[in-house]
Amino acid sequence: MMKIAVLGWGSLIWQPKDLKFDTNIGWKENGPVLPIEFARISKDGRLTLVITPNGTEVQTLYAVSSFDNLDLAVLNLKKREGTVKENIGYYDKTKDEFSPIDFLFKESIKNWIQTTDFDAVIWTNLPENWEIRNEEKVVIKTIDPNDRIEYLQNLKGAESALAEEYIRNTPKQIATTYRKQIIEVLGWD
Repeated sequence: MMKIAVLGWGSLIWQPKDLKFDTNIGWKENGPVLPIEFARISKDGRLTLVITPNGTEVQTLYAVSSFDNLDLAVLNLKKREGTVKENIGYYDKTKDEFSPIDFLFKESIKNWIQTTDFDAVIWTNLPENWEIRNEEKVVIKTIDPNDRIEYLQNLKGAESALAEEYIRNTPKQIATTYRKQIIEVLGWD
C-alpha cells in the first residue's frame, strides 16, 4: 500500500471532476517548487498552465490520492485530464523511478518527497502547445509564445469567458511571470 500525492497548479484544484483524493485534507499549498507557466492552448481555447523550462519557479499544491496503487492513481489522473497515460508523470520513491525518464525537474520532486511521508507523486505532464486545431485536428493557426497576451485579448464569447475563468481561479500562489502581465493588461485577477 502506497501513499501517493497528486500535484496541482491549475484547474485540477477548483475542478477536480473525477479525481479521487482525500477531500477531508483537501489541497495543501506546500508542494514542490516547479517551473510553471501559461504555455498551452487547450482544445477549448484556454491558455493553461504546464511545467516548462520557460516557466516561473512557483510552489505547487498537492492532494492525497484516494488510491494506494500507483497505476490506479495514474489512470485516475489520466481520466480527469482527458489525456493519454504518457502525459501523466510520476516518481515512485520506493523504486527511485521517474516517468518520463527524461523529466527535467527530478531534483525538485526528489527534494520535496524526502520531506514527506509519500511513497510516490503524480502530476499532469502536458507539453507546451501553441497550435490551434480544427475539429479534424488540422493546425489552422500557430501562436507565437510572445503573443500570448494578445491571443487572450482576441478571444471572443465562450472561449474568452473560459480563458478568464481559468486565470482568475488559478491559485494565487501560482504567480507566474505571464500571470502578472495578464492581470496588468487584462485585469483578470
